Amino acid sequence: MSLRLDGKNALITGGASGIGRASALRFAQEGANICVADRQAAAAEETAGEVRKLGRKALAVAVDVSNPQQVQTMVERAARELGGIDIVLAAAGVSAANYGEGPIESKFLNELPFENWRKVMSINLDGVFLTCTAVAREMIKQGRGGRIIAISSGAAKVPLKGSGDYCVSKAGVWMLMKCMALELGRYNITANAIGPGVIDTPMTKEMQSDPRFERMIKRTPLKRIGKPEDVANTALFLASEEGSFFTGSILHPDGGVIMQ
Repeated sequence: MSLRLDGKNALITGGASGIGRASALRFAQEGANICVADRQAAAAEETAGEVRKLGRKALAVAVDVSNPQQVQTMVERAARELGGIDIVLAAAGVSAANYGEGPIESKFLNELPFENWRKVMSINLDGVFLTCTAVAREMIKQGRGGRIIAISSGAAKVPLKGSGDYCVSKAGVWMLMKCMALELGRYNITANAIGPGVIDTPMTKEMQSDPRFERMIKRTPLKRIGKPEDVANTALFLASEEGSFFTGSILHPDGGVIMQ
């Protein structure tokens, strides 16, 4: 039985942990070579090592996705060392401006400092724009089509009180994928978003200690938190031949919470 991504090359940002890491391993299981890109160089190398254990080619790249030059260098290196890029998964993101620096600050938009807004946008939206457009240029040059996938959120559709910057950034990611789908279809390049619900990742660890979290799970029809693998399998579908007629879509691995 042939592997679904046999011989394909994938670039994954945010690949050192959570959804990005799970996707890197899932893609590798299905035959893809992987460029693992992340701010955390050591963690990216650890994920790349796991990919190599699966028999695939892998490289780790340290990158700040909000930095245009770093992103361009990342794409050029991935294309050169892997032999082109067939798939990009833009999974790098933050839940708030102080993500990774202590308890997440929840602020209403009218109280939100502009610098906080800009930091979230620079990573969650600008970073996806820079990554996906740089890869698109490479795919057009290669002339063999490709798959562009970006991690959005259920918050692209459902507003969250105190997280307006996050919600707006993720809604922007969804619209970005729709615009890219419209413009890149003639090159046989698809562009889709994934809007997960609550997933068990480092980003949601703090949330899980909040009493409201249990109530959220109870409102979820499947009555559980999602796993990174749930999202990775969605990304695999979009990256594979089975997803070849999807473009401009957003898929929601969310246990049914967004439909309510």
